[in-house]
Amino acid sequence: MEVETKMKSETSSTVLRAIKIINHLNAMPGPQALNDISRSLELSPTIVHRLLTTLKLEGLVFQDPRTKLYSLGTIFLEYANKIMTEMPLAPLIEPWLVKLRNDIGETVGFYVPSGSTRVCTMEVESNQEIRRSVGIGKKHPLYLGASGRAILAFMSEEIQERVLSPLPMEQQQSIKSLLAKTVQDGYSTNEEEITPNVGALSAPVFDQNKRVIGAISVSGPVFRWNRKTMEAFVPVLLRVTRSISGSFE
Repeated sequence: MEVETKMKSETSSTVLRAIKIINHLNAMPGPQALNDISRSLELSPTIVHRLLTTLKLEGLVFQDPRTKLYSLGTIFLEYANKIMTEMPLAPLIEPWLVKLRNDIGETVGFYVPSGSTRVCTMEVESNQEIRRSVGIGKKHPLYLGASGRAILAFMSEEIQERVLSPLPMEQQQSIKSLLAKTVQDGYSTNEEEITPNVGALSAPVFDQNKRVIGAISVSGPVFRWNRKTMEAFVPVLLRVTRSISGSFE
């Protein structure tokens, strides 16, 4: 009892509230208004504004000067990149990315979920003159593209609903059909869905608890890398993602 009381006395309510705001911005799709944050976290607008101002000064939060909406600051991309390059996961995955690049000849990347988005944390570019380049730290919504679907399809229904809820109902149904197909096939593809003239093939990676932790994507120009040419390399990609997932067990 004394230990619990001591822990509570040493806990900063201001820090906890700031963390809640950061977690909220991470979980919600798209930039958020001050009043929406206040209402969701059941905190007064005055407190939320004061905390957001401090977080913004430290680069943890970004406020669009035009819309006045808040989102996570770009500093978190630096944090994510540092974590991915220094944690044991990077040495495990990177050799597989290099092998895939060498075997297939196209750019290979590893993506991880971040709230309602997925972030490119590792990339090994193709050696070909005309090639696809994504860029470390690049973010896209989880519901868009092969990599996003390869992650979102294996997340809980609750997370899927939260990610898709801002979209029109017709688009939600279309994406849910694609997610179901991704689960059935074990991989996902796209052609020019996000970037003109670019196609991608992606499959999920799981941890020891069978939770999806990311996806490996092979992408390239559609004149060379399209659904027809991808077919022969689906088993190659799946062998790699299964090997990586198995190494966590």
